[in-house]
Amino acid sequence: MAQSHLVSTTSEENTSPSEQVEFYQRAHFSIQQVIKQVETFPIPLQTELQNQLGMLSSLSLKLNQRLLQIATFGFVSRGKSAVLNALFAESIFPVGPLNGETQWPRSVRWSPGITGPDALSTLQIELIDTPGLDEIEGQGRAQMAQEIAQAADLILFIIAGPPTALELEALQDLRQAGRPLLIVVNKADLYPDLDAAKIYDRLVDPSLQQILSPQDILLTSAAPAPVEVRVEWPDGRFTTDWETPPANIESLRSALLKLIQEEGHTLLTLNTLLQAQSVERDIAEHVQTFEAQSGQACIGQYARLKAILIAICPLAFLDVGIGMLTDLLLIGTLVKLYHLPTHRHQVDQLWGQILISLASLILVEISTPTVWGLTSQLSLSLLPWLSTGILQAGMSFYGAKRVGKQTQTYLINGYPWGPLGPSTLIKDILKQLQPQMVLYRLRPEVSAQLE
Repeated sequence: MAQSHLVSTTSEENTSPSEQVEFYQRAHFSIQQVIKQVETFPIPLQTELQNQLGMLSSLSLKLNQRLLQIATFGFVSRGKSAVLNALFAESIFPVGPLNGETQWPRSVRWSPGITGPDALSTLQIELIDTPGLDEIEGQGRAQMAQEIAQAADLILFIIAGPPTALELEALQDLRQAGRPLLIVVNKADLYPDLDAAKIYDRLVDPSLQQILSPQDILLTSAAPAPVEVRVEWPDGRFTTDWETPPANIESLRSALLKLIQEEGHTLLTLNTLLQAQSVERDIAEHVQTFEAQSGQACIGQYARLKAILIAICPLAFLDVGIGMLTDLLLIGTLVKLYHLPTHRHQVDQLWGQILISLASLILVEISTPTVWGLTSQLSLSLLPWLSTGILQAGMSFYGAKRVGKQTQTYLINGYPWGPLGPSTLIKDILKQLQPQMVLYRLRPEVSAQLE
C-alpha cells in the first residue's frame, strides 16, 4: 500500500533513533530526580507541593507508557469528531445535526495497525476530541483548550474551507502552547478550487507562517456531501439517486503516520520536558515563598557579621579574606536552606558576584587613609579612622546583601538547568533538530520558553 511505503521511509537527516531513545531515557531520569529531590524538603513544604508531585508522577507515567497525545481543536460544525471517526473507520465520537455535540474532552487510543520496530509500533497514540472553541461559556472553554494544548504533543486544528478571522485568532492562541500544528481542512469537497498554498497565503501573520508550511495543511473530506448519480435500469429507464462518497482523509492519515514515524519519540520527550520545566519552576517559586523569611534573616545576619568584622579589622588583606569567607558561608547556608541543587553554571555566576563584592571592598580600601594595614602619618586622628570603618562596613554590608540576593535568584532560576534538568535537556534536543523536521520550525517558540 502507498501509505505503508510512506511511513517506512525515514530521512537519514532526522534525529537518529539512538538519539531519540537517549533523550527519552534522560528525560525519564530527570523527572525521577526531581521527585526524589522534593522528598528531601521539609514536610510542610512537601505537603504544599502535592499537586506538583502528582503532575510529575503523571509525566513519568506518560513516558513509561510512551503515550503520544494528539488533540483536535476547532469551531463548531467543522467536523472535528467526524475527522477522528474517519481515522478510526468507525463512529467513536458523537456527531449529529446539532452544534456542539462534543460537550467535554474525550480521548481514545488509536492503533494505526502498523507493526515493526519503529515509533509507530512502540508508541501508544491517544486522540483527544475537544468542544468547539466558540461554544457557550467561551471563557471557561478557552482555559480548558489552553490546558489541553499544553498537555498535548501535537495539535490538529480543524477548519471547513478557508479560515475565518476568528479561526486565525484561535490559531494564534494555540501557537502560544509551543506545540506542532497541523491544519486539517475538512469538507474540502465543497471547495474544489481550494488548495494548501492558498490557505497558507491567508495566514497573514508571519509567526504562523513561520511555524507552518503548506505541507502542514491537509485537505480532507471526513463526511462528504451526497452527490446525485444517474441510475440506469434493465428496462432502459434512467433515474437519479443520491450517493454518499467514502471518507477521504488519506492525506491526514499519511501525514500523521509519517510525523510519528520520524519525530514521534522526540515529540513526546520534548513536550514532556516542557511540562516538567513548568512544574519545576513552580516548585522553585514555592520554595522561595516558603523560605522567604528565613532567607532574608540569613542574608541579614551574614551581612551584619561581615560589616562588623571588616569594620574592626585593621589589616586590609584580612578584610579581603573575611569578605570572601563570609560570602562563601552565606552561599552555603542558603543552599542548605533552600534544599535546591547547584551546578557549574550557577557556581560560575556566584563566583562572579563574590569577585564584584571583593573588588568593591578593595576599591574602598585603597581609597581611604588605611591602605593594606599602613596608616598614613598625616591621618592619625580618630575621625578618619571611624569614617574609613563606616565606609568599609557599609560597602561590605551592601556586598553581602547583593551576594545573598543573587544566590537566591540563581538557585530559583537555575533549578531546571542542572546537568539533567529539563531546560538543559530541551536545549540539547533543539541542537539536534534538522531543518526538514516539523519541530525545527518551533525552535524560536521553545527557546522563548527557556528564558
